Amino acid sequence: MSGSEISGGALLAHCLANEGVRLVAGLPAPELAPLLESLDANRMRFVPVRSGAAAAQLAEGLYRTSGQVAAVIGRPGSGSANLLPGVVGAQRGGIPVVVITSEQRRDSVMPAASAAFAGQDPLDLYRLAVKWSASVRERERIPELVHRVFQELTLGRPGPVLLELSQAALNELGNPRDESFASSIPQRPAQAEPVRARLEQAAQMLARAERPLVVAGGGVDRDGANAALFELVERLACPIVTTLGGRSAFPLDHPHALCGFSSGAQAALREADVVLVVGSPMGDLDPVLDEDTSDGARQSWIQIGASPRSLGGTRPLALDIAADARTGLGELLGLLRARRVHGADSNDLARYAAAARAWRAEQFAALDRASGPDIHPRRAILEIGRVFGPDTIYAVDGVHTALWAHWALPPTRARSYHRCVDRHGVLGSGIPVAIGAKLADPGREVVCVTSEDAAEQSFMEMQTAAREGLKVTTIVFAERASTSDAQHGRAKRDIAFDGESEVVRWDIIAEGLGCRGVCASALDQLEPALHSARLAPGPNVVCLVTDRAANLALPAGLLRRLRALDLAPRG
Repeated sequence: MSGSEISGGALLAHCLANEGVRLVAGLPAPELAPLLESLDANRMRFVPVRSGAAAAQLAEGLYRTSGQVAAVIGRPGSGSANLLPGVVGAQRGGIPVVVITSEQRRDSVMPAASAAFAGQDPLDLYRLAVKWSASVRERERIPELVHRVFQELTLGRPGPVLLELSQAALNELGNPRDESFASSIPQRPAQAEPVRARLEQAAQMLARAERPLVVAGGGVDRDGANAALFELVERLACPIVTTLGGRSAFPLDHPHALCGFSSGAQAALREADVVLVVGSPMGDLDPVLDEDTSDGARQSWIQIGASPRSLGGTRPLALDIAADARTGLGELLGLLRARRVHGADSNDLARYAAAARAWRAEQFAALDRASGPDIHPRRAILEIGRVFGPDTIYAVDGVHTALWAHWALPPTRARSYHRCVDRHGVLGSGIPVAIGAKLADPGREVVCVTSEDAAEQSFMEMQTAAREGLKVTTIVFAERASTSDAQHGRAKRDIAFDGESEVVRWDIIAEGLGCRGVCASALDQLEPALHSARLAPGPNVVCLVTDRAANLALPAGLLRRLRALDLAPRG
């Protein structure tokens, strides 16, 4: 950087780059022009999107795949409001995102006047969606507040933060030699003494346990704790169950991994004396909530989570440990090493694994024997996994489609399976998340497997992939109507809310967005369509006309869980 005067926007760009930000996404905002025009000089890439929310969802895919933090921008008023749904998803998923917005005219919008154009106060709008926010009124405070942003991003549970900058702060010129650019990339503080004491207790409980069980959620992936989890499970020689959101937290083909809702996993849960839950809030769909197969009076439950609010929310705990997965597991592992804890593979583990395999075979036996020209969703996803393989990054969106994918896709590498239905049950982030994953790891195949009611929320972002030259493959399960609406309608009132229509040709729409498209409506067309997508040089869409009735017919073991939540039809 030269010694000539620079704008506040250029100063902001330099501070963000100094923190490690390499990507900014959003709808181009004239109010943020001083920032945008300084990105190239600071080796940051700007990715324009077609909708505001997609910017935050793209940032989510980038972080979930690589751990890189992105910045997203929103115009004043409606621009920031359109960005908000994606930021809410980041908050729910524990994804750190830097949200940057500005104002139209301070004198007319602060305080907001009903007649002011784009007069919404972003700090008020985002109050419940971000961990921390600040309004930057003076240029000289930009380095200080960016420093604070990167402290707040990962303090406790990660999440989004907001910076709103005045036009004066963005446009004012100053000498860069007068600024401090010291990087504040946060190093998590050493654990406080009460947390260390709890980790000591946890190590003691696990060392003495006769039948320990580990339950791992998506927080393991998010915090990059996969290697520590792997060593811990092997050191304890215990079974492990991953949640729906934690599918790539641990290799599913490892001999200690049990299929989540299987009878083998339920037996392990029923017989465990110590259960360690890490990186999961123990949500409604997680197998650890099965009250019929766990014994709270006899068992000791330990939960490690970055947010104290997520600890013990769904069941009593013997020990709660407020730490991120990487720090908590790392220190716990060190304590177990010091104690020279080495479990031995037991007959129990072999029995659980055999029961899990038998359960899985029973659940899917009829489906695997089925024949006919129609494309069953399980058959489609098995073929997707066979063609694209275990080294691909998968972003999975939709309700039933995501459940079939959970059962049928191959085991993946760490940070390579992104379940995009958040805890709100909101659909539509799969395509932007896939684009973010491709930006994070350009050398790997990235596939989005999505239902059409999820795809329709963000399909225009395939044009973003085309414009940026990103080889992303989106596979849309076209069923002529919304499966999720049909299922919810039948569950609640024995009626269907959706209306059937002709098949939407997503492949033709894709061609209009600058992507390659192919359609498969019969089983003999499935494999050729997927292979052609795999070999295509640029972004492409595969429209699969799948059997809608089969998509609703989930395995009985999973239907039991959905019925308990009143989310599946009975009878």
